[in-house]
Amino acid sequence: MKRVRDTSLALFLLIFTIPTQVYSQYNTDISAEKSHSANTALWKSAVIPGWGQVYNRQAWKIGIIYGGAAVITYIGVDNYRNAQKFKTEYINRNSGNTANLLPEYSNYPDQNIYNLYQAYEKNFQLSIIAGVALYALNLIDAYCYGHLFDFQINDDLSLLVTPSVEQSYLGISSGVTLQFKF
Repeated sequence: MKRVRDTSLALFLLIFTIPTQVYSQYNTDISAEKSHSANTALWKSAVIPGWGQVYNRQAWKIGIIYGGAAVITYIGVDNYRNAQKFKTEYINRNSGNTANLLPEYSNYPDQNIYNLYQAYEKNFQLSIIAGVALYALNLIDAYCYGHLFDFQINDDLSLLVTPSVEQSYLGISSGVTLQFKF
């Protein structure tokens, strides 16, 4: 009878303690793997520019992102308004509508008004391209630094830069020698 009790106690402990130990070990391994993700940084930055940089603990870059966006927006809006102003002036001149002409541009020939319209229109389009490029750089930065988040630089890594001078049959040449130590 005592043997049956010992066997059933051992079986009970085996059934109920081993799975909890395995489960607890499994949970800690999952949390260690999910510490930081470059894809998460990318998607967060895609939804709200700068959110990926905050996730990567580089919040100081938010000022650069939004400062650049503000400058690009200001330049784009200014160029759009000027382009529309010169377009309206050019249309009014060609349609004979002299009542709506701007007096400050009365000395400008029609071709100059049209050239100004084209220049402002081109600059407006370039500001749109610059805005898209800034957004793309935001995404690239979040993704790259998401990959480098856990990167550690050891003290063993160094770069030695020394000037070098070599003499050959053509004369003396100078340069720079780079030596990497791992």
